[in-house]
Amino acid sequence: MARNRSLRFLTLLGTGAAALALTLTGIAPATAYHSPHKTHSRTIDYVNLGDSYSAGFGSGTLVAGPVPDCLQGSGPTHVTMLDASHRVNLTVNAACAGATTTDIAASLPLVAPYLAKAELVTLTLGANDLDIKGLVLACNTMGTVADCDAALRLGRQAIPAVGASAHATLRKIDRATRGKILVLGYPRLFATSNGDQALISAKHARALNKLGDALNRSIKKATKHTDAKFISVTGAFNNHGLGANRPWIYFNVGNLEDPFNLHPTTTGYLNGYYAALQGRI
Repeated sequence: MARNRSLRFLTLLGTGAAALALTLTGIAPATAYHSPHKTHSRTIDYVNLGDSYSAGFGSGTLVAGPVPDCLQGSGPTHVTMLDASHRVNLTVNAACAGATTTDIAASLPLVAPYLAKAELVTLTLGANDLDIKGLVLACNTMGTVADCDAALRLGRQAIPAVGASAHATLRKIDRATRGKILVLGYPRLFATSNGDQALISAKHARALNKLGDALNRSIKKATKHTDAKFISVTGAFNNHGLGANRPWIYFNVGNLEDPFNLHPTTTGYLNGYYAALQGRI
């Protein structure tokens, strides 16, 4: 979710003419997600797009991708779990941390050959348009109530534009593929049942969760008049936000600039995102 190009990651997998074309544009094919244990014929060609929640930030460590200035999380996620299935073939992972809805749309020509053959597409989008990280930092306990209120007001005002941009991007993806498009939502970042936290007050945590809910509703609405389907993860993450006894959201209080901050942990990806996708493929 960080709005920092140095945190972006773009992994392209493939062979033949499509892979050669991407190599000539400076994007080298990779095979990081292929399981060495697969022996069955793979039947579903899969493309992953989106922002850092799709690029696996929060799981494993940061590793360099084949594209300059792009990184990803090295650990297990819903994407790697899908690819580990003998029924699924991850042909391209174009998820990139920091990507906005318009960034995702701009990347589509690079992955067009893969989208044309894809039977499944997954993505997350919209959080960077809203700058969720900036909102949390404005509302943490070291800030002022006035700063937080102002940031929340701007966030609420931005929701319609975020939804419109997400819709425009999803329409472009829809035109580029005949595959099933699954748009995953975002979890509530905070558990508020335990009261104030070292990072944030319970009041501001509730306000940020409410804004996150509005973002999810906007993204769900953006799927209308497209073939994309919205999948909520809110229920799966219930009582597992920051401040919970067993949080599935990572936050390093000692380093507010940690790039994994505000992203799912490995458990969050597997028990939240992957669980939400099961039965939908």
